[in-house]
Amino acid sequence: MCKYFVIYIMVCMITSARADYIFELASEYNVGDGSLTAVVCMEGGYFNDDAYPDIAVICFTAGSSYLYTLLGNGDCSFDMLTTDLFDYPLGSITVNDFDNDGYDDLLIGEGYAVHNLPEPPFEEDLIHLFKGNGDGTFTELDTLHVMNVWVTSGDLNNDGDYDFITASQGTSLTGDTISVFLGNGDFTFQETENYEIIARILHTVQILGDMNLDGNVDIGVLGLDGSIRFLYGNGDGTFQPLVTVVYDFPCGPSYCFLDSGDFDEDGIPDFVATCGGFMAGYDVVFLWDGDEYIRSDSLTSFGEWVEVEDFNLDGHLDVAISAYIGSIVYPGYGNGSFSHHADSLLFLNTEYGTYGMISEDFDLDGDFDLIISEHYPYIPAYIRCYQNTTINLGVEEHESGSMSDLFLEVSPNPFSSSVTVSASGFTSNPSDLQIFDLSGRLVIEIEPAFSGSEAVYQWNGRSASGAVLPDGIYSVRLSSDDSNTGVMLLKLE
Repeated sequence: MCKYFVIYIMVCMITSARADYIFELASEYNVGDGSLTAVVCMEGGYFNDDAYPDIAVICFTAGSSYLYTLLGNGDCSFDMLTTDLFDYPLGSITVNDFDNDGYDDLLIGEGYAVHNLPEPPFEEDLIHLFKGNGDGTFTELDTLHVMNVWVTSGDLNNDGDYDFITASQGTSLTGDTISVFLGNGDFTFQETENYEIIARILHTVQILGDMNLDGNVDIGVLGLDGSIRFLYGNGDGTFQPLVTVVYDFPCGPSYCFLDSGDFDEDGIPDFVATCGGFMAGYDVVFLWDGDEYIRSDSLTSFGEWVEVEDFNLDGHLDVAISAYIGSIVYPGYGNGSFSHHADSLLFLNTEYGTYGMISEDFDLDGDFDLIISEHYPYIPAYIRCYQNTTINLGVEEHESGSMSDLFLEVSPNPFSSSVTVSASGFTSNPSDLQIFDLSGRLVIEIEPAFSGSEAVYQWNGRSASGAVLPDGIYSVRLSSDDSNTGVMLLKLE
């Protein structure tokens, strides 16, 4: 896949979220024809030879469907290519390099969800394969006859080729299905197994990453019966029997999503679930307590799309949620709870109802920006890019003793192949140094070597398994008794 990691600014040790941290509207693009237009799905990718993130958007009106490509300019603006118009429905979309030619491709399922009861999600039996041409355009190669309401993709068997999964409806109120298709690296796929869900799937299914820390990718799905279920992966594209991890999560009628992150910073992945509309309950953050997932915080009562990133670069994961009344970013405290105070919630100045959401560093300055679709019936629909101004405002440096008695010194930072972290000021031996990527995933723990009154940690930029990690920002955390501190590392070639 043609991915680029370009970061121009070093992030120092940082404190809690700044009150003057905001998102600013940077650009907007009209899509659809204004008649009952709804943006069904968006995905980010790299569709040409530059280093800038791009976006693929699909939407529908009364009888017509559209595919747009927005090519990034590296400054939160985009060049929107002429749309393709289709006479069949376009529903969910997933982006990856399915033929290993260096350019991202598209899989688009015809099935899709709706936003109003009592209509169910619309299931269709075709998935369209669009090959990326390397210039932001796509050529449809083939169609797969696969029943689908939702389609998403990832590498499920660790072979370097991208696979996909679908959610589809059963013939009754029970017996919906998740189907797994393993990619051959040439835009062909082989179906492996189907996994029956003894509940109606509520529109979406997500690839969550490694939730049980066995090194394999896992899948999560929400049910209309209030259940959240995981399929734990075996690493070969097959999955263990479904496990219900939450029994009583009211959700629906619209899109509901799961996203993972280590919200309490204990090295074990947690997750957030959105409720999918005002007729349901609340968006909830669930933490793993060693035996089960417990509710740690409730967010909005109307959330749909969700993105988890450290938006304010304070070392703690935040949660961005889109909803029909607007979008909000909840700053995380690092203990599984989030700020609900009006002076720290990061409201976006959206004009209409907000639905699809993508987070990415679209201006390559080191913080995550947001793309959001906004629309109401009978008015133009927009794709809007909100620039994150955290870097522009400046990130406060950590003062020794202001957060804890621990003090970290890093050299060099940025680094390419090796970095040294020295800790001082501890009254008892400090813990192993934990290093996380920006998704909150623990990538390695490093034992200290002692030099006088300092604990010294050496990191070679690799994961615990020895894999070379990509360039970018990594979060370092260290604790000793009741003290803790952190630092951000920047890895560059």
